[in-house]
Amino acid sequence: MTIGTDISTTNRPAAGIAVPGIGPWLAAAALLLGLPLVFQGDSAVSTLNYLGIMALFALSYNVLLGQTGLLSLGHATFFGLGGFVVCHIILGLSEAGLSFPLPLVPLFGGLATLLLGVFAGWLASARGGMPFAMITLGLSELVYAAAALFPSIYGSEEGIGIDRMELGSFLGFDFASPVHVYYVIAAWLLVCAFLMYYLARTPLGLLSNAVRDNAERIEFLGFSARRVRMLSYAIASGFAGVAGGLAALNFEIMTVHELSAGQSALVLIMTYIGGTRVFFGPILGAVVIGLMKIWLSDVTPAWQLYFGLLFIFVVMVAPGGLAGMVLGGASLIRSRRLKVEAPLLAAVACTGAATVAGVIFLIELGYRIGLDAALGPDLVVLGVPLDAQSVWSWLLALALAVGGSLATRAVVGSLNGLRQTLAITEKGAV
Repeated sequence: MTIGTDISTTNRPAAGIAVPGIGPWLAAAALLLGLPLVFQGDSAVSTLNYLGIMALFALSYNVLLGQTGLLSLGHATFFGLGGFVVCHIILGLSEAGLSFPLPLVPLFGGLATLLLGVFAGWLASARGGMPFAMITLGLSELVYAAAALFPSIYGSEEGIGIDRMELGSFLGFDFASPVHVYYVIAAWLLVCAFLMYYLARTPLGLLSNAVRDNAERIEFLGFSARRVRMLSYAIASGFAGVAGGLAALNFEIMTVHELSAGQSALVLIMTYIGGTRVFFGPILGAVVIGLMKIWLSDVTPAWQLYFGLLFIFVVMVAPGGLAGMVLGGASLIRSRRLKVEAPLLAAVACTGAATVAGVIFLIELGYRIGLDAALGPDLVVLGVPLDAQSVWSWLLALALAVGGSLATRAVVGSLNGLRQTLAITEKGAV
């Protein structure tokens, strides 16, 4: 069962190297400048900082997954190492009594991980697919295990802490406020996003797409698929290092957790859920998953389970990701078939909402009689009072989950049938 039309596409360049239009980038810059004016307060700005960092991290991962077709299971290695490099540079400069523009410090993290990415990419890029994924996982675990052997580099269990204000002010910013750090993150996100967008339209970007689609044919044409993979890996590592450096500036601490497999899995989920074949897909995924991680963790202990369920939903129902669903909706509006399909789409939304509510009820009831039994049987979920010890609460949850799922499947079948009929009618009219 697939809902909507999967129209997610690769980055299709025009002939030659086309620099993207300036309009969307000016709009993005205006949006980034205005966000702190709308979401005021240190807590809201700190959330924006985290989302900006993860958006850049996800974009860097998509250079591998979406553009080159490489599944890396250790991308967080370069995120963490970039952060540690920035921490050591700030500590070294402050000990020497030197001042340096703080907004430029993440560049060192990016350059360091770019060089490390060349070496690691040379080791991992001989083959794609599962061998590449396993090698990146092994390299990641080696770096993570080395933390116990080199405490002077990684710090102890508490990590390495810094004070970003020790480098002095820059252009009137002392970087004591999260808003000051936000503008540093926003600037780097905009610059790096533009560079990655431009990269996809260079000869290297086109070769990366070709390696993703058919590496053997590329070899027959005289190009080295291994070299293309290695360069893509190194470039993605460099951008991940910039994101890690921004994380070090924002949180003023870097721990070995940022090198862990869990962090690599998180960026994989963000990128895939957002959509790997649309440029803004990883940004959308980072925002959605980042907000879920921040808000759901305060609401329910099952927040990681919801991550997994959303990932399964995207894989099974919407392989184009959230961005593919957005573009599918835009395509539907442009096709002028929205009025015809509106009743069935509304039915899909209602039955789907009932299914989601039922699944949430089941999960929360299960946690309440299990891990959270000490809190008592009574709970309120989505505004509905439930009793974990009441059969009626369980029956309600099951009815919504099972009945909503069956109804959704039936309505989607009718919707697909209607679309086939409309396609045949339009083809006959032509």
